[in-house]
Amino acid sequence: MLPLSVVGRSKYQPVLVYLLIAINILVFIWELSVQAKGGTAFTAFLRAYALDVCKVGVEPLPILALDNFRSMFLHADIMHLFGNMLFLWVFGKKVEEYFGRVWFAVFYIAAGSAATLGHVLFGGIACTLTGQTAFVIGASGAIAGVMGAFLFLYPGARVRTMVGLFKPFFWEMKLPAVIFLGYWFVLDFLQGVGWISSDGVAHWAHIGGFVAGVAIMFAATMFFKPAPQPDPFDYLDE
Repeated sequence: MLPLSVVGRSKYQPVLVYLLIAINILVFIWELSVQAKGGTAFTAFLRAYALDVCKVGVEPLPILALDNFRSMFLHADIMHLFGNMLFLWVFGKKVEEYFGRVWFAVFYIAAGSAATLGHVLFGGIACTLTGQTAFVIGASGAIAGVMGAFLFLYPGARVRTMVGLFKPFFWEMKLPAVIFLGYWFVLDFLQGVGWISSDGVAHWAHIGGFVAGVAIMFAATMFFKPAPQPDPFDYLDE
């Protein structure tokens, strides 16, 4: 299932969401230019800019924090980038509208950091060999935090959802956010604990980011500002 949009209109312009998408695309173009030089060059690129989980506990914390920040803008391939940016576009706008641009940036980095912590603690990474690497890249953890925050703010919002892949084998549905986002969280959790087959994705990063997003939003609505009231007329945007 892929999200297409959230039902309802808003006059708010999510400048930071636009900026994050633009930066991720530009960084991916840079990655492609490095990949064109060969696998050795790209591995050196990852060593220089990506977070290597095997360095946790070895490198100083400020260096790991910087690597983690840079890793949040790196992607493995075009589909990895497309999926992340689609989810950020659909769910990030409302979360940025709630926080404002500056605090949304703080939230985004915090959620991405919590996602990495979840991956380190529960992802089953075992680094035993000298020189072994385990890179973790992608905006998925931070965007999972955005999804968790959106779910907390708008559990009843309707998400236009594409089910299937190609005509005539797909159709559009309007699912409550609690159903759509709950489905993705449960799927990640089941893959994370190994109850269904995994695919090499850092599912515990997604889980950590999502839980952090819900927790941060809970605290924000308690001490920052109340959650917005749901729009009773969103059905007019059909």
